[in-house]
Amino acid sequence: MILVSHNELVAISGKAFAGLRLPYGEADLIANMVADLEMVGLQGIKHFIKALSYLNPPNHQPCHIRFESSSVMTIDFNNESILCHLPTVLGYISEKIIDNHSVLLNIDNCCDRWLAFGELCKLSREGISIKACWYYAVELTEITYLLNLGNELSEIYIRHIMDNHRGLTANAERKLIIELSNGEFMLPCAGEYQQHVSSDKLKQYQESSWVNGISIEIDDWKILQKAS
Repeated sequence: MILVSHNELVAISGKAFAGLRLPYGEADLIANMVADLEMVGLQGIKHFIKALSYLNPPNHQPCHIRFESSSVMTIDFNNESILCHLPTVLGYISEKIIDNHSVLLNIDNCCDRWLAFGELCKLSREGISIKACWYYAVELTEITYLLNLGNELSEIYIRHIMDNHRGLTANAERKLIIELSNGEFMLPCAGEYQQHVSSDKLKQYQESSWVNGISIEIDDWKILQKAS
């Protein structure tokens, strides 16, 4: 293991993305999405390394947008990483809160949903409540990020899905549902989930990362160096 600073992680992640020379996505935004997740102990680096395999498709396609109503929108990411498109999409949809009390965003065929963390926290600090849910097939779990307006970090709820129920959720393996509201969401009953990672716990980890540095596996750091 090695220790690196926040600035070092942002710099190398930004260079790794810029080196791909993709026609979309801003390296500084993406680097901070990686760092935001890593700083709270949620393996931002490993998720980014995994994302590298999705960040260079042979044929780039624009996202397909479908308006179900004035407050419901569905976007197809064409099996690409959310890193490339999510900041722009959230900037656009957050403006619709002005005309609607809530907006529902269905993102289909997207990858690397854990990395939405930092961008969602930004919106919450701007006075928007957010609830984001997805099915994480690798661990057969359903993940929920919940931030009420003004929250600095999210509450994370994790529910395990039984193996014999996997067929019911197969179509959701690359789906991300985000609800934005100018009101507050009710916190779920803790008994409905097997694991609850509180914002206080994330804050403690984040503060430790700022003071003590970020502990990273040497092999992971070498992969980032090579990519950059």
